[in-house]
Amino acid sequence: MRIIPAVVVVAIAAACAQPDAVSSAPPPPPGSPATVLWSDSATWGETGVPVAGANVTIPTGTTVILDVATPPLNRITIMGTLQVATDKDVAITARDIWDEGILRAGSESAHDLHNFTVTLTGADSGVGDPTIGAKVLAVFPGAALELHGDTRLGWTRLSATASAGSTILSLAEPTAWRTGDRLVLASTDYDPGQAEEVVVASATATTITLQTPLHHSHFGLLQTIAGRTVDERGEVGLLTRNVTVQGDSQSSSSFGGHIIVLQGGQAHVEGVTLLRMGQAGHVARYPMHWHMAGDVTGQYIRDASIWKTNNRCITIHGSDNATAERNVCYDHLGHGYFLEDGSETGNLIEHNLGLSSRAPAASLRILPSDATPATFWITNPDNTVRDNDAAGSVAFGFWYALPAAPTGLSTGQPDAPRLTPLRQFLGNEAHSNRQPGLNVDNGPTAALTTETTSYTPRLGAVAAGTPVIATFQNFTGWKNSQRAVWIRGSGLRLDGAVLADNMQGATFANSDVILQNSLVVGESANLTTAPNPSYPIRGFEFYDGTNAVSNVTFANFVSRAGRPASAIGYNRADGFPISPQNNAASVQLVNANAVYLDTPNSGKDGDMASLFVDADGGITGTPGNSIVANTPFLLTPACTLHAEWNSYVCPARYDGLALQTDNGVAVAPLSLRRDDGVTVALAGVPNNPVSAQMSILPSRTYEVVWGTFPPARPRITLQRASVGDWLRVAIPYPGNEFTVLRDYSSTGLSAIGSIAAVDASAGDSYYYDPVTSVVYVKLVVRTGRTSTTIQVVPK
Repeated sequence: MRIIPAVVVVAIAAACAQPDAVSSAPPPPPGSPATVLWSDSATWGETGVPVAGANVTIPTGTTVILDVATPPLNRITIMGTLQVATDKDVAITARDIWDEGILRAGSESAHDLHNFTVTLTGADSGVGDPTIGAKVLAVFPGAALELHGDTRLGWTRLSATASAGSTILSLAEPTAWRTGDRLVLASTDYDPGQAEEVVVASATATTITLQTPLHHSHFGLLQTIAGRTVDERGEVGLLTRNVTVQGDSQSSSSFGGHIIVLQGGQAHVEGVTLLRMGQAGHVARYPMHWHMAGDVTGQYIRDASIWKTNNRCITIHGSDNATAERNVCYDHLGHGYFLEDGSETGNLIEHNLGLSSRAPAASLRILPSDATPATFWITNPDNTVRDNDAAGSVAFGFWYALPAAPTGLSTGQPDAPRLTPLRQFLGNEAHSNRQPGLNVDNGPTAALTTETTSYTPRLGAVAAGTPVIATFQNFTGWKNSQRAVWIRGSGLRLDGAVLADNMQGATFANSDVILQNSLVVGESANLTTAPNPSYPIRGFEFYDGTNAVSNVTFANFVSRAGRPASAIGYNRADGFPISPQNNAASVQLVNANAVYLDTPNSGKDGDMASLFVDADGGITGTPGNSIVANTPFLLTPACTLHAEWNSYVCPARYDGLALQTDNGVAVAPLSLRRDDGVTVALAGVPNNPVSAQMSILPSRTYEVVWGTFPPARPRITLQRASVGDWLRVAIPYPGNEFTVLRDYSSTGLSAIGSIAAVDASAGDSYYYDPVTSVVYVKLVVRTGRTSTTIQVVPK
């Protein structure tokens, strides 16, 4: 929901000295024709046809047919209509075009099939209107921009592999591409830099002959793996359109043209090329930009080729219900398809291709996050993102970068993106990205930096609302140098995914995130050299939790000398708490090593605690077995080593144990000693050791061994447990002036006379040994609870 402010009338003054030459078509006298030709000197009265450097005005009530190429003009102000001739090639060259009426080339029902080029000129003088800037095609309130070029198919896929040195492309569907067209081929490797531009020498509907041979191989085969289709065919995009809006030759130095649509303006743009557009380092100066335009229902940019940009591709800012469809965004600086503030809702982003997303120099970044650009930057889940391809970024493919509340000029809007239900994310694909193809984390702060973000959708987008499930549906991710998917949140699902040839398929953080009904492939026939050939590849990684894998097929995870591979594992070198209830069910393995858990790193508590539950026995053969890292503290004689898994199968259920205080005092480093003398050293949460957590076997006794001195208010929680679970804990605590509290009650437990009495109790008493200064207490999970907490508090 958007609160629309009162319309602000912007007074626009001349921002720089204007030349003396001014051309204005006079209003037609009553009864005379209102449609005139640009080339007709009578159109312009005494001034004659506009000359180089002129300011040109088309007054209200007049339609001027552009039937020639203009000289380089200063500013064209359209109060009436500027109609592009449809029977010849024409062009406009101007520093600025202020559209306060109608600029039209073709129409939705009759597209312009001739060449029409707008070239926006000028260097960065630092002078320009503060709202719309310079070197601009601006669409003002009440105005319309109607650009309707030939809507030839914008992108497709290869139907056969095009090898390096080849000059032939076989395409998956017919196109109307022709001699002289410029195309771009996406990388099908881990390296996004293997995208390349080519020029068509000749073409049939599905076969392209190139003017020069390819530098790289581009994969083009459909594969069937474990009964499902794996599509890693490279995309091919058209860069040539007959209607072009471009920056001049100076634009390559970073100061290109830009299109801005203001509130109350109308933009219907299709079949165009936007070339050398955008202004590096300048806010609100993007190739195509709806700027704080409110509800723009019915407006669109589609079938466009946007390339070699200096600042993004398509920006939807403070605007709702726009359509960006079937576009190609190539070789752009910073985020590409860009929802800016987090207030943007109802927009349709469908069947677009984006590739070669580049990071600007530090001095030219609009946002700090432009250092790690996303081809698709989505700041509000209440948008439809469907059937798009993010085909090669130096960082992310799709980035759900959700702020807590809208930022920038939208500050104060009522949206809560981190709580907003997901409208639709369906059928999207990401490959050849150096960071995750789909990243749901790291949302903007009010200061526009990013922070760790948990996406927790709620009914009504309010914290007190009922949790709702957000499903990221039918996502395809391949050849991503890190992960295909990173998700942090709760109530999230990755459903129907196909993930192949990634270093890791998916990693889930936080809780109640499930990978389901999916295929994950370690290696396919699209074999290329991995960025780190010795790095373990794995299909799914648990992180904290509780998270799950359900009805997933893992194929072709085969370990080799020096490089383990597994269907399931844990995030490596993890110092953060994990859930012993992480679980997998209905797992199918096809030529795949089921598990590999890295040997735990000293000082990484998450590594030490790593385990997950084989819920239905599909991996170990027995439902409820736990697969456990090689941590002696977690093992018993009943556990069995599986060397190929670098882990153990244990017929046991584990709970979690958390040690904390309530006053911000560090509890770690510390150790836990089990009743058989086996110990584990804990470092605590990284950079914040006020908490330390470990997986434990219930129905055992444990001793806390403080690393330095006992904290004054130690708190111990048995968590992620079942009713009746218990353990007895010995807590060193010098001095006998204290109270032991249970489950945050203000009433202390009663003292009892022996350890044996504590063991026989229901967790409602404690024993203090004054000789050893140790408190003994039994933690028992009561009916209706999944945890229990005791705390020692000084009197």
